[in-house]
Amino acid sequence: RAATEFIVDADLCEEPGILERVIVGNYVWGREKIIVRSALRLRSEHQDEVRRATRRLMGIGIIDESPSKVVLQCSIDPSNFPLEALIKRLYSLGATMLSESLEALITRDAVLADDALKREDDADMIYWLILRLVMSAQVDDALVERLGMRSRLEILGDRVISRDLEALADHCCDIARCAKEVIAQDVRVPGSIAKALQGLADAIGQAYGKALDGLFSRDLKLANEAIRLSAGLEKREQDLLRLVLKEFKDPRAVVPLRGIQSSLARIGEYAQSMAVIACNRYLEKPSNLCRPAMAPT
Repeated sequence: RAATEFIVDADLCEEPGILERVIVGNYVWGREKIIVRSALRLRSEHQDEVRRATRRLMGIGIIDESPSKVVLQCSIDPSNFPLEALIKRLYSLGATMLSESLEALITRDAVLADDALKREDDADMIYWLILRLVMSAQVDDALVERLGMRSRLEILGDRVISRDLEALADHCCDIARCAKEVIAQDVRVPGSIAKALQGLADAIGQAYGKALDGLFSRDLKLANEAIRLSAGLEKREQDLLRLVLKEFKDPRAVVPLRGIQSSLARIGEYAQSMAVIACNRYLEKPSNLCRPAMAPT
């Protein structure tokens, strides 16, 4: 059995942020107890990094503390966190952030944009949890079934999907920040651009819906439909960009709106990536469509 208790020497974490990253990395590797210690006294900034890390990660907390040491314990039962539910939750957070960000832009509601930004921590927390679970499944075959996977072949795909969905949430934060910038400049978004934005967001949502359904139901037709929908997003993206350049000449408005268009384009690419993984997952096992050839007699 692999060691589950690790000691982190805080004195060697001289650059800002390193200790926090080391704690997150130990969490991702599935370690249950992390002991952060110093030869003398933990520096104030190191204590802050420890607490920031615990706020970012699910199921971890401080169980012991002294001037020179902090002990973190992580107790997570993988059976309580099926990957399908976590992936759906991570996508749902991203979709909500996108909806709030665009509505904030159109209605000039900076508070709503802030609401979208506040969800980023929840998305990060779920992402790190998914990563911990799939990394643990890589070294413990017994976890594969407990996490709802049919085989180890799904580990890599789920890891890529969770990474893309976390990036989706990051892009939604970028959209929210751009929306706040437009609002701060008292720029009104014309109805034509609002309609194009909403149409693009709806098309992206349809692509993700088909991709997720195809992934979890192992439905090749749905996955292929998601790829087709994703391929059609580029025209909408270019139409939106042309509208922005037509309606606005002031770079103070064009730059953030161009940033929103760019983020939406990246979000659409992740839907296509997920759909391709869904197609490949369908092919993991023989079917009437694709099966091993009979050996020659």
